[in-house]
Amino acid sequence: MENRLNVGITHGDVNGISYELIIKLLAENRICELCVPILYGSPKVAAYYRKVLNVENFSLNTIREPREANSKRSNIINCVDDNVKVDLGKETPESDQAAMIALKYALDQLDRNEIDVLTLAPQGPESFLKDEANSLTEYLAKRYNTPGAMSLFVSEKMKMGFVTEYSKLRDVPHQITQKNIMKKLMLLDDTLRMDFTISKPKIAVLGLNPQVNCGQNGDEEANIIVPAIDRARQEGIMAIGPFPADRFFSEAMYEKFDAILAMYYDQGVAAFKAIDEESAACYVAGLPVICATSLTDARYDIVGQDLGDEQGLRNALYLAMDVFVHREQNIELQKNPLPHYDIASNSNESDLNVEQIEGVRDIDD
Repeated sequence: MENRLNVGITHGDVNGISYELIIKLLAENRICELCVPILYGSPKVAAYYRKVLNVENFSLNTIREPREANSKRSNIINCVDDNVKVDLGKETPESDQAAMIALKYALDQLDRNEIDVLTLAPQGPESFLKDEANSLTEYLAKRYNTPGAMSLFVSEKMKMGFVTEYSKLRDVPHQITQKNIMKKLMLLDDTLRMDFTISKPKIAVLGLNPQVNCGQNGDEEANIIVPAIDRARQEGIMAIGPFPADRFFSEAMYEKFDAILAMYYDQGVAAFKAIDEESAACYVAGLPVICATSLTDARYDIVGQDLGDEQGLRNALYLAMDVFVHREQNIELQKNPLPHYDIASNSNESDLNVEQIEGVRDIDD
């Protein structure tokens, strides 16, 4: 395959299952057929985990910079101290520091276009705190000065964004404003068009309150969410709702939409993982660069037991590559647009499409 992408992979937490996932992933011959993988981490730690896991016939090609990468092998750039301490099964300040060093090193090279996309292996939840961030998305939003960046969960069955992330539940209602909902809907719509080549996205918007108070009966729904949806529709965004979350997922209404906007993280993520975690990964939308990560955490409880499942990391790698290809396709299409023929000049095309979505109007029945 010509012109394969340089895919960066950060090593995550050296005390968690990241190296196990990475070794299992890169041991697959097909990965090097699809891309040029470049691991940002430690050859010493990789060798240690290879021994712990008793993995044979696996090696990494050590390089200093991406242009030296062997296109037929998995490569590694040593970007942490060789004396980094491995303490199996524990998140430590040292392991958090090693994770962030690798992440920042990889992002610097991503910014210089030395790699095309970045995939992140799991790192500890406290690793971002020294950079005054609570999550990867918040850290990247600050780094790239894109405060509206959003985690977008992607699987074969659905895509899901969030109005609020990692907020305390008591703070959520104060963050549910027309302005915030509108910003997220605009970002989600743009991302679906540019990064997933969906020309006319249909977005379902969840309500804030349980079903008994949802629809247009709850205060937040009637005064905030519905007006935000109406405004989005005026801007050409096909947003529909609000839907009570329990019925929306239990009745598989998500199958009628290209994406879902949840009001807060836990409202959507529990259902998302229950329905289709196997094919899922997280993409950070709204950035000038392409970063994706597994939904798997560092799983300190199973380190060294050969129980880690690399499927989530594989999903993240494929997702990042897909987004890159989609962006390139859209850039090319914008350079050479197809002629537009107006065949519905006297009708509202969005409204026509909305009404064709069977069942979305009877949520209060």
